Amino acid sequence: MTLTILAENSNAKIAIMPINKLKPHERGSPLYLELLKKEIIKDGMLKYPIIADEKTHVILDGMHRWLALKSLGYTLIPVMLIDAFQNTRMRVGRRRIHRYIIGSEEEITIKEVISTGLSKRLMKPRSTRHFFPFSKVHQINCPLHSLKKNVPQDVSRYLAKMTKEECKSAIKDWLEEISEELEFLRKRKEEVQGEMADFLNRIKNLDNDITFQGFSKSR
Repeated sequence: MTLTILAENSNAKIAIMPINKLKPHERGSPLYLELLKKEIIKDGMLKYPIIADEKTHVILDGMHRWLALKSLGYTLIPVMLIDAFQNTRMRVGRRRIHRYIIGSEEEITIKEVISTGLSKRLMKPRSTRHFFPFSKVHQINCPLHSLKKNVPQDVSRYLAKMTKEECKSAIKDWLEEISEELEFLRKRKEEVQGEMADFLNRIKNLDNDITFQGFSKSR
């Protein structure tokens, strides 16, 4: 397989590769897919690459972007390829908040994700959240016309069977998940600000402290 490399470093490479070489590990949401397709068509580009394991080509992040391009008939897709098994700092949880706090009952192994993708026994939509030791927000703004459009492909076998109401409920759940993360970060910000205020309060009189004056003179 020939790859067109767009960027590369010691941890990952961004390449253009055949869309059919990639393998999902979970099913997609029909409604979210339609929303994303409209956004991509409107933009005329794919803003961010999906992320996949370099050896197995199992998709780790960007399932719905892959489905959108595939269903629109594009034959190529930009992918950030990483070595999932060697990337020991990468973790997988079930909710966004598991980026910060996670227990054994919420953690999913990379091996489980890869095995599922290779077996084609797909997990439910948004069963996993992958947390990478790098920013996955690597904007590339890849024009759609460079991705070789062909006949649209049927992606129904990769989608969960959901009613419209179930899809709306799933989107509501995703929004609640984001709110949960924001609330955690708000409380954590207050904790850190409290720690900072306490520290500043303890050092504000150090100008009169002999130890501190001695340290200053030694400098």
